[in-house]
Amino acid sequence: MTVTDREDPAVGAVSADPAPADPPPPWMLRLLCFVIPALPVYVVLPGALKGNGTPVRIITLIMFGLLILGFLTHRRAGGSRTLSPGIVILLTYLAMWLIVSGMGMTAHDDFTTASNRTRSLLALVGHVAAGLYVLASVRSARQRDVLLGWLAAGLTFACLVGLLQSVSSVDLRYFFQPPGFILNTEDLALSERMGVTRVRSTSQHAIEFSVLAAVTIPLTIYFARHATLRRVRWLSGAACVIAALALPASVSRSGIISLLAALAIYVFAFKLRPIAVSSVVIAAAITGYVAAFPQVADALWRTFTGSAEDESVSGRLEDYAKVSETLSEHPIFGLGLGGAPPTVFGYLDNEWLQAVVQGGVIGLLAMTAVMIGALFGMSASMRGVTSPRQREQTYVLAAMTVGIISSSFTFDLFSFEQAALVFFLLFGLLWSGFDVAAPERRRGRHLLDRLVSSRSQFVLGRAARHRTHSATAR
Repeated sequence: MTVTDREDPAVGAVSADPAPADPPPPWMLRLLCFVIPALPVYVVLPGALKGNGTPVRIITLIMFGLLILGFLTHRRAGGSRTLSPGIVILLTYLAMWLIVSGMGMTAHDDFTTASNRTRSLLALVGHVAAGLYVLASVRSARQRDVLLGWLAAGLTFACLVGLLQSVSSVDLRYFFQPPGFILNTEDLALSERMGVTRVRSTSQHAIEFSVLAAVTIPLTIYFARHATLRRVRWLSGAACVIAALALPASVSRSGIISLLAALAIYVFAFKLRPIAVSSVVIAAAITGYVAAFPQVADALWRTFTGSAEDESVSGRLEDYAKVSETLSEHPIFGLGLGGAPPTVFGYLDNEWLQAVVQGGVIGLLAMTAVMIGALFGMSASMRGVTSPRQREQTYVLAAMTVGIISSSFTFDLFSFEQAALVFFLLFGLLWSGFDVAAPERRRGRHLLDRLVSSRSQFVLGRAARHRTHSATAR
């Protein structure tokens, strides 16, 4: 095997980048990509931590600590400085919500609201830490492929769990539960909608699972086309079929909308003939699914045609009136992060309205910054493309990101750990290959010096250690 044909077990993909300067992503990041969808968020450590004791939350907070430690111990080397716009956007997003959170904690809350504020703050830190850790450690297309491969493996397992919940009594959602961990919920039963069981796999809710299944489809198509090993290509194709079968079983409009949004972006990676062939295949697949699962197909169809009479839709519209009242009473900082209990506002099922209630104008600006920043990240990622494969990699990242962004209008996205973390991982991957030159300062060492150069020094340090290890092994 040559230096350009190295493989990762979760991907089976060929690297187009030189081996000496291309170390694999950190093992903690690879583990996170798999665990996010593969392990239920209500599997926690026993004790007082409750929802903050999930493996995913623990990993992201460790990442945040490592980032702080690296920042404090970093020493700037010579050479030109670079600035990552993705890091600036995430830090701006974090700073705005920290201000909102600080203002909210000045209120006299009951125990439930105070606890919810703490959980929301830790979740915020974990989400941003995941994106920053990607930006600090990922540079090349091969590294992005490795992480996407681990994410695809976790998402495929989640889709398999959902499919088995739909067609059998087999439930594998606790298959990867670590020894000693317990369940932090009593709501384990699957709900029904229009007489059909709504599967949710390892997710908190069927809506969240439907969004994850939707973004699994373009991701597995990408590996079915580009994985080096034939068996991996076939397995990726099978994973795509599993995701396509599991998605309708959630009986969720959000999943279908996310899938359509993702495919609307991903289609630009293909020429006309593959699009025509794919259209015929999709039409045949829909026909076959309707014939095989008529009850599920009918229930899903009625969720769209019967939206006017749907209690979930009417309930959301009634709650929106409270949002406008809250905005007029608390226009700048809202009620504070985690300060909108569902007992008062209901489940708004719209992350933008959630941002308005909890953060007022500041929260809305923070939400806009990270969402628009993700869209600009697509253009930034495209500027570093050097091959057709990298071009399609950028399109699949963009497709998954747009699919998740579209769901922010139909459910409270950042309140659900799996979907939120996948979004921030994708945000980091989109911006991971793009830096801009920072203006030089003639004298003095400032805090900005550490910020703008720490990412490149971290990556170069890992590359140097990787070269030393490779030379020793040879």
